[in-house]
Amino acid sequence: MSYLENPRGHVVFDCDGTLISSIDSIYEGLSELMTIILERPVSLEEAKQKYAADLVTVAHNFELAPENDPDLQMKLIQTWREVAAKQRNQFRLFSGIEALIEELLNKNYQLYVWTARDRQSTLRILKDLGVAKHFLEFRCLDDCEPKPSAVGLEQMVGEYEKSKIVMIGDSYPDIYGAQSFGCASIAACWAHDDLEQYLAKYDPTALAKTPQDCVKLIENLIG
Repeated sequence: MSYLENPRGHVVFDCDGTLISSIDSIYEGLSELMTIILERPVSLEEAKQKYAADLVTVAHNFELAPENDPDLQMKLIQTWREVAAKQRNQFRLFSGIEALIEELLNKNYQLYVWTARDRQSTLRILKDLGVAKHFLEFRCLDDCEPKPSAVGLEQMVGEYEKSKIVMIGDSYPDIYGAQSFGCASIAACWAHDDLEQYLAKYDPTALAKTPQDCVKLIENLIG
């Protein structure tokens, strides 16, 4: 996507659970990842029970501490990248996402992606789905300190007024990251029915039940 000289605002999207439906693939990938890391079988059921929205918390749930072990941290990231690279044709855009992207572009918003997925699979999936071209920049698991750290937001949109930035995501690291950075957040509640109740406790600026709800919310938040 081309850089906009005077964008109306800056909208940052999470990927999995916000742009794309992918939870079954994530569970399968997590099972394979932790089977390799722990050198023991990790069932799909155990992967579901210990799943979290960020890789550090996942590691903690498996009684690992990658923040104290740089080699383990790199092994987790590299292995997750290799597992994700093998997953094909298991992803789809949520209904209404293409229309949301098109409307935001028509209204002169600059778009970005900030994700806990690795860069290689993020770009491959979004290119396959025909939407990667609409985003100016990406910050992924292997680009910088992962969510909920706000480093990815700082690198992409740190030079702009916080009042002109909104983060859209379906997990607590998205909401916490936006809060830490100082911008508005919209909780994306369309992936499954109980997300609205789950995300409300993290105090997002607004909640959206469908992608189309985001348009009016963004205009109210950043103009």
